[in-house]
Amino acid sequence: MSSIGEKGSLVSELYGRHRSFLCFYAMGYVDSYAEAEDIVHSVFEKMLSRDISLKDTSAIDSYLISAVRNSCLNHISRKKVHGKYASHILSENEDSEDRGFVNSRIEAEILWEVFSKVEQLPHGCRQVFKLSYLEDLSNQEIADRLGISVNTVKSQKARSKELLKESLKDLFAVAAIIFGL
Repeated sequence: MSSIGEKGSLVSELYGRHRSFLCFYAMGYVDSYAEAEDIVHSVFEKMLSRDISLKDTSAIDSYLISAVRNSCLNHISRKKVHGKYASHILSENEDSEDRGFVNSRIEAEILWEVFSKVEQLPHGCRQVFKLSYLEDLSNQEIADRLGISVNTVKSQKARSKELLKESLKDLFAVAAIIFGL
């Protein structure tokens, strides 16, 4: 086992690398980005307090997705933020839950790929993309926050969409087959 300092460093690195994706994934379950961030943060806090091996990165990815999903479902049940949605999930039979989990997992894998491509965008495009599509800010709000013109925001959004469209074209074909789009 690694020392606590090493483990904390590894968890911190994982948090920095996967936080945005996991927050976006959690948004599929909760209404606010703030709630999603709290849930993701708590998952990483639990990682620090538990004896979890951090050597196998594929296992860590699966663990993080499952842990965030379970934390979201627990949050929904406890707080009844999504009363109707939570009761629907809790009332499903086991087969429906299994299919739901498989579909959720496929969606998560697709989102993981999308977020990895977002992280590869040039800095300006990545900033504008995240502020626009993750924080749902208007072009003017983004321009004000970054100290750039609205036209620059528009061009950065267009460029980021074009770059993502090109790098994800094969993924969209697979998603269309899986989900019957």
